[in-house]
Formats: sequence, structure tokens, C-alpha cells
Amino acid sequence: MPNLLVDRATSDMLIGPDWALNLEICDILNHNPGLAKDFVKGLKKRIRSKNSNVQLLALTLLETVVKNCGDIVHMHIADKGIPHAMVKIVKKKPDFHVKEKILGMINSWQEAFVGDSHGRYPQFIIAYHDLLRAGVVFPKRHERSTAPPFTPPQMKPRSTYSSSLKNCDKQSKMLEYDNKFQTLRYIFNIVL
Repeated sequence: MPNLLVDRATSDMLIGPDWALNLEICDILNHNPGLAKDFVKGLKKRIRSKNSNVQLLALTLLETVVKNCGDIVHMHIADKGIPHAMVKIVKKKPDFHVKEKILGMINSWQEAFVGDSHGRYPQFIIAYHDLLRAGVVFPKRHERSTAPPFTPPQMKPRSTYSSSLKNCDKQSKMLEYDNKFQTLRYIFNIVL
């Protein structure tokens, strides 16, 4: 199943990322991290595609997954050699957009994982240093326009969401009734 979703999300028929499908894949991987191994295997194949559009879609999916999924997915991405595969692609002089996307991702990942006190994923940092040694110049990151490499942790416990939503529902129903009342009052005034 993961490979089918990867193929759909990176189809050469798409003109841009299918964000709904990409986020659905993240939800599936977060709900069932056991699928991560097959997902990464399929994604690696698509990243190595000869079609630059497929590569860009695969890289966008990879970036989305890294930002929205947890350690198990990160571990499979690192262990299955995706950072190394990305380095090889850059060294082969790929399409300009593919190269820029890869360099931006590796640069943001090395910043994120260098601060990892556990040192769990050195593959991301090694990929960055391999490219530096090869003379690659990384594009400058603009702090304000760049999203963080990972989705920040949830600030508000889920249990409080339901009460907030209930209050929101009550308020919207009150507004709805108020609008109906105003409409009836307006009609009533016209008739009289």
C-alpha cells in the first residue's frame, strides 16, 4: 500500500504536489509507523527517477514526511540511505530545480540534526559535509521565509480541543439563530 501511495503522490501526470495526499501519507505513517520501511523504499526509487518532475514531487513528499512524521520514519529515511542517494544525485549534475531542492533540504536537515543531542541520525550531517567537500555551494536560507525542518510539538493537549470546538459550535449556532431572527424581523417589518 505505501508504494501505491508514493506512486500516486509522485506521478508524472501531476503538475504540482498533491498536498492532500502527501498529508494523508503522513497521517498513515504516524498512525502505523511499521509501514515506514516500505514507504521509504518506494520513495527512494522515485527520487532516483530520470524524470525531474517525478524527482521534485518525491523530494516534496520526502520533505513533508520529515516535517510531519516522527523518529521511526526519520530512522528509516537515514538507514535506507536517502541522504546518500540525494548526494549522488547532486554530484551527477541534475536538473537545476532538483539540485536546489536537494541542497535546501540537506542544509535544513543538517541544521536540525546537528542540534540533536542524541546524535541519532549522522547520515544527514554526513551528507551535508560530503557536498561541502565536493565544493557544492548551498543556497542561503532566509530565516523568515523558511519553515522549520520539523513540525513543532503540539502546544495544547487534544482533550481541550473538544471543549473549544463545542464552544465554537454553540457560538456559530447562536449567530445562525440571530441571523434568522434578524431576517424574520426584517420581513415582519416590511409586511406591517
